[in-house]
Amino acid sequence: MPSNQILVIEDHPLFATGIKDLVEFVATNADILCAASIAHAKELFSKNSPALVITDLRLPDCQGQDVIDTLALMSANLPTLIMSGDDTLLHSVVPNQHAPSWTLSKSEGFEQTSAVLLEALTRAGVQVQWRPNALSNRQTNGEHITGRLGQNNGIQLTHKQQQVMHFLASGLSNKEIARKLDLSPETIKTHLREIFTRMNVKNRTQAVSLYRKIPRLNASAMA
Repeated sequence: MPSNQILVIEDHPLFATGIKDLVEFVATNADILCAASIAHAKELFSKNSPALVITDLRLPDCQGQDVIDTLALMSANLPTLIMSGDDTLLHSVVPNQHAPSWTLSKSEGFEQTSAVLLEALTRAGVQVQWRPNALSNRQTNGEHITGRLGQNNGIQLTHKQQQVMHFLASGLSNKEIARKLDLSPETIKTHLREIFTRMNVKNRTQAVSLYRKIPRLNASAMA
């Protein structure tokens, strides 16, 4: 019996919710399973039969080509939509040659994202109930539900905060960042507290991980 299950593998809630929202908007009958790691994905896969996997390439327990290879071992012919905010990483991996595969940058806009998703769902044979004219109506209204995935993800950082994140992602300490920006270490701590709040993260590691997944944040940091 054809499955309407879609397995989303994404460790950050912001992007996981964005993907889930997009799928649910165009495919109202989809059964979406969410995993935050490859280990969790394996557990869900052992109990379910997803017709399509949508995965990030940077996960807590697996990254890059290893993600694709692990999924191929789970099911050699499982259709997979590969997403990443790191275009270099996205273009460096080799999709599973034995199954339909698609790659998509998280910086893509609504039109391209929805087109690739629709193709993946259709080719994977996902049994869903399409919402009539969902995509055309959404575009006409000027709404972009892929905002959490790309440039309109809702995270707003000041230019100074973007600079702090740029150096933080480069591995610098608070004192080193302070010297680079001619600020005090205490000011850097204040910036980081505000950054963590705006990005909805709890620590430096989570902030850097999310920062690297959002091209518009790091692209303009040193502009």
